[in-house]
This record gives sequence, C-alpha cells and structure tokens, in this order.
Amino acid sequence: MYGLPDSAPLSQVVHELCRPHERTKGEHTGQEPALLAMLERAIGSDQGRGSVSGVSGASGVLNLSALQLWGEIGRTVGAFWPGRGDLAQADTHLILRLEQWTTALAGTADEIHLQEMAEYWHRQIRELLEPARRVPVRGGQCPRCKEHQVLGTNPDGERVYVPCLLAHLDEDPVKVECLGCGGTWYGNTPLAMLDLLMANN
Repeated sequence: MYGLPDSAPLSQVVHELCRPHERTKGEHTGQEPALLAMLERAIGSDQGRGSVSGVSGASGVLNLSALQLWGEIGRTVGAFWPGRGDLAQADTHLILRLEQWTTALAGTADEIHLQEMAEYWHRQIRELLEPARRVPVRGGQCPRCKEHQVLGTNPDGERVYVPCLLAHLDEDPVKVECLGCGGTWYGNTPLAMLDLLMANN
C-alpha cells in the first residue's frame, strides 16, 4: 500500500525518508519528495516549527500529530547520531542526522534496530499523510454470516451498533471486510464490490 516491498533494505527505507524518490501509486508513477520533508511541511510552516504567528511562511494551522511524530523521530535520531554533543554540528538537519547515523551503523549488529525504527517511521508518516479511506457499507449484509450490524465504538467511546461491512477504498483491489465474522472480499472497483455484496443479500 505504501510503496515499499516487504523486507526492503535499510538503505531503501532511509532513502525514501530522506531523499526524493520514484513512487508508483495506482496507475501513476512519479517523483515524490522525501517523507521527512513532507512531514516537516505538514507541521504547519516552512521552518517546521508550526508557529501560527511570527514565522515567515507559516500557514496558521498547527498539525499536532505531525509535530509529535517529527519530535519523536528527532529525539531518537538526536540521541544516537554520530555528531551528538558536537556544538559545531548542533544545527545539522534531521534528514542529514538520520543519513549519518545510517552510514555509521552500516554492517554493525545495531543496524537491525535502526531498520525496525526506520520502517516504523516510514509507516507512521504514510499513515499521517495518507489516512486510510475506510467507508462503512450501510445497508449491506455480510454474504457469509448474514449480519447487517455489529457492536462497535463511536468517537466518544460509546458502544453503538455500526454496519458490519467496511470497505477499504485505498487498497487495490478494493477490499471489503466483515467486522463480525472476519470475512473478506475483493473487487476491481468500489461499484464491483457493491454489486457483489448486494447480489448476496
């Protein structure tokens, strides 16, 4: 879903985090900016400080989720990168710090730990910038368990009945899952999935 194959090497994960790269999404292929650069811009200003006043280029909107993720990555990288403690390198940008840390760990036993963190950051940035498009199928009936609704939780934490079928519109092919029995069905388009589900009612 997010462009990286399973078990991608650390160099590829870090490259997508730190540098522009080619990406295929659906039928489109093109250059995508570094994920960390996009995360920094998402915070709310060109400088990545997220200030709503007094910062040139500030958008006036602060994305707290982006700011928290940027801070989490920055603290972790800052604690381990080779230039920590060197005042002459104190202004080194996060992207360069991560690249330097990656180079320093190449071929060491600690490389696997950075791989796990980099893959986690990659997923978190993608999920923040491209939230999953999941839509309840209202009025639909599960072809397997024949249920229309299941007990779920609303945004206020209250237990309520919700449609049991959930369409994952950003997956290719489109997937519909039953929140009750766990059944899954796939179709080339949302309309094809709708036809399948209605035919089984």
